[in-house]
Amino acid sequence: MPATPGPDPRTANRFEALDGWRGVCACLVVLFHFHGYSPIYSSPLVRNSYLFVDFFFVLSGFVIAWNYANRLGSWPEVRRFLVLRVGRVYPLHVFMLFCFLAYETAKLVNGLGQPSPPATFSGETHPGAVLSNLFLVQSLHLHDSLTWNGPSWSISTEVWTYVAFAILCVGLGLRHWMLAVAAIAPPLALLYLSKTGMDVTYDWGLIRCLFGFALGVACYQIQRRRAPATRLLNPLPATALECVMVAVVVMFVSLADKTAWSLLAPFVFALAVLVFASEDGLVSRLFRTGPFKWLGKLSYSIYLTHFFFVMLLPVVVKRVLQQDLWTPMPVAGGQYVLVYGRNDLEGTLFYVAVVALTLAFSAFTYRWIETPGRDWSRRWAGRPAPATAEPLRTGAGQVPTP
Repeated sequence: MPATPGPDPRTANRFEALDGWRGVCACLVVLFHFHGYSPIYSSPLVRNSYLFVDFFFVLSGFVIAWNYANRLGSWPEVRRFLVLRVGRVYPLHVFMLFCFLAYETAKLVNGLGQPSPPATFSGETHPGAVLSNLFLVQSLHLHDSLTWNGPSWSISTEVWTYVAFAILCVGLGLRHWMLAVAAIAPPLALLYLSKTGMDVTYDWGLIRCLFGFALGVACYQIQRRRAPATRLLNPLPATALECVMVAVVVMFVSLADKTAWSLLAPFVFALAVLVFASEDGLVSRLFRTGPFKWLGKLSYSIYLTHFFFVMLLPVVVKRVLQQDLWTPMPVAGGQYVLVYGRNDLEGTLFYVAVVALTLAFSAFTYRWIETPGRDWSRRWAGRPAPATAEPLRTGAGQVPTP
């Protein structure tokens, strides 16, 4: 049966298939951070899912450029843009920071008078790091490790990347040579600076973010130039391409590990963004269904809240069962790793529990933290100014209104 074409994403400001991708990637990051006695832990895809953070960076550059590239023509518009972006990411970041602070304080109070009180407000949770997290500079090489809510390092880099993007847009205009430099220089710098491939966070995370974001902006430049041809009624060729792209992503992430090859991750994800931005195939249609749209909507909350439950679940279970379930599990090479649970079934159930708790709490934070914060920033930013007469400049002319 011929397929009914959906809305053309070239004329829309939202890419629902890519939203679905983002939700799935956020869940994979949850699995990456929890170490359970389970075949899930042994999966190469899960063990290397730290790379999906780079998908977030590429997608962020693509979506931000699609929605704001032709609007950032004056400093008042830069101010409005930054208010909106900070209002989008900051409320939930601060809320989760205070959740971690409350937990650390509870540990301190509970340990008073005990012969061996637990260590509190030290290491990754030292008090000085609270200020750096509040000012979103915790990933600018100020510390020797991740601090407090570990995954929030990427939020810090994104905010400063937004600042750089806005200043370049209004001050110089994003030219093609700038995007080329931003796509070539960061991987070369990381090749020199990093001994763990793309796995850099608190130290060189800003370089990693700029790399992915720049490729996302380049994807926008390509996508807006695509001929607005009639959508194909037969989705099979597009579906085949989408299936190949999914296979390429899964294979690359599974094999990349923390080698120099992982530095190619943003390029692989850029291809995925371009393939799924058109939303022509059946895989895109799947990602646009209700469950995936729901995951995409909650993706930011999933990403920023899950680490709290990864940390909290073993503590609660130990309190309830009065026993420690951390167990050495054999892995390839005759080595052992310390994981949670005593067997495959138990460890897998703990994976399910962490994901379920994260999703439930994310639905709460989306409704009561993210949405009010976004609405407040919109009111403070005011109405957008009309499109500027001099849109974003590029090396090949001006950018038309999407």
